[in-house]
Amino acid sequence: MKALIIVADVSYKGEYSMVVQALRQLGMEVSIGLASKTANINFNIDLTKDVSGDLLTSNDLVVFIGGYWAYYAATGKDMPGKVKSVVNREAFEKLLTQSISSGRITVLPLAVPAYAAKLGLLKGRKATVYPTTDLITMLRNNGVEYVNNDLVVDSNIITLKRATVESLTKAFSKT
Repeated sequence: MKALIIVADVSYKGEYSMVVQALRQLGMEVSIGLASKTANINFNIDLTKDVSGDLLTSNDLVVFIGGYWAYYAATGKDMPGKVKSVVNREAFEKLLTQSISSGRITVLPLAVPAYAAKLGLLKGRKATVYPTTDLITMLRNNGVEYVNNDLVVDSNIITLKRATVESLTKAFSKT
């Protein structure tokens, strides 16, 4: 199986590294698309300028890593300077929309489900999110049924409350 990780921000400790570790433990071939000019990770697809073609076609599974950026982008709160990320929001949103609407297995950890809900991509679905009142409210206010579980699978969308190797391995093995 092939997996694509789309990275907007790696400021939330462990989110990115645990996803990579879990995918590799399951023997998946991993590609990394970087949509941030400030994240310092190894990647093989540059998404900081433009998204051309269909990057999703050759991948069985797509994971969206949002870090603190996803929290602040979803809630509209001001982002503190120390975590300010320069994200190609257009590329991130385009790929997120394509992944969900194409029926491709899409994994949304932590705050990313709230960001997807804000875009209207999870309306009528069940999801979990990192457990803060504002993120849970964001889901509910955008037509998403919040489920207080560590892992929620609704059709092609997998949402995770926390990013641990165990929960990610469990999520990816459901694919």
